[in-house]
Amino acid sequence: MQARKSLIALAVLASVSGAAFAGNGTVNSYQNGDKNNAYVEQVGSINSTVTLNQTGSNNSVGAAGTGSALYQASSDSNLSVYQTNSYNTALGSQNGGVHNVGTINQTGRAGNNANDKQKATLTQSGNWNNGTVVQTGNKGRDNAATLKQTGDGNTALLTQDNNAKAVANVTQAGNNNQGWTTQQNSGDVSATLKQTGSYNVGAITQNSAYYSDASVTQQGNGNKATADQTNYTTASSATILQDGNDNTATVAQNAALSSDASLTQKGGNNNVGSITQTNDVGSSAKLTQNGSYNKAALAQYNGGGNTIVASQKGDGNDIVANQTSYLNSLTANQDGYNNKITSNQAGFDNDAYLTQNAGGYNVIDLNQTATARFNSASVTQSGSYLTANVVQTGGSNNNVVINQR
Repeated sequence: MQARKSLIALAVLASVSGAAFAGNGTVNSYQNGDKNNAYVEQVGSINSTVTLNQTGSNNSVGAAGTGSALYQASSDSNLSVYQTNSYNTALGSQNGGVHNVGTINQTGRAGNNANDKQKATLTQSGNWNNGTVVQTGNKGRDNAATLKQTGDGNTALLTQDNNAKAVANVTQAGNNNQGWTTQQNSGDVSATLKQTGSYNVGAITQNSAYYSDASVTQQGNGNKATADQTNYTTASSATILQDGNDNTATVAQNAALSSDASLTQKGGNNNVGSITQTNDVGSSAKLTQNGSYNKAALAQYNGGGNTIVASQKGDGNDIVANQTSYLNSLTANQDGYNNKITSNQAGFDNDAYLTQNAGGYNVIDLNQTATARFNSASVTQSGSYLTANVVQTGGSNNNVVINQR
């Protein structure tokens, strides 16, 4: 088997490497069995295609034992790798061209077990590249998918479905990039998306993936980030950090028991932050904004024992926070001018602590309604032309304290 593996790898390499060629190079390779390796180089080509299929275990794409990736240095080229079974590894690289497309697809075997795992890495350097990595049905530990892009106008897609302990990483450096990662029907998974540049869009979706960790980091202007965790993503966390102007960030968690959401926007103007948690118990939402003209919207619906903490430092800030059910806590702080806090708590045994400092024309509107029993409200304002409106209706044994100075 070892001799056969080496011959296949060398035959594929010899068919495309060596002196640069003008274009229309095509490589098709199929390997059936275990411990096979395929390595391909295409240099200086145009409109070339590489398609590799491996069926079996412990197969690899890339130079065996060296960590070198399957390599295309060409324009308008297509790279496709398909691996089926377990313990497979794929390393692919596309460099120096435009309109390149790279795809790695790894599928676990039928009835696979806890020892099966797959690893895939795709790297693209250039403009207008498109990269996709898909991992499906791998029940082993430490499945990993990584996609790295450097350049402008790139698109990245990572999909992991029905895996155990899966990790997804997308890294993009440049302008006008888009990055997407989806994990579903999996357990103990994490997804990290990092973008550096302007006009980036990053999205992470985790569906029916318990013990999940979602993290999005963006630096630049005009960025948008979305992290969604839905359908019983128990004990999960979602974190978004943005540094720049005109950013928009959204976190949504549904039926995510004992989960945490954190959104931080700093160093820029006109930011918008939103966190929504629905049907959650014992969860927390934290939103921090440093800058001007920021807006924050936080909501926790149909849950109990949840916590909201919101902080804004800057001018023209606005916080809207809504909580329903029982034993919820809200803490909101604004430090600046022309601030406004609007809060609604419907239920019982809820607490609200609202503070506005060092500003003028600040407004706080707090409503504790429905079966408003044993609720507590604390309002503190400093500055001039202050307004505090607190309403507690539909219950008894409520308490309110308002301080203006």
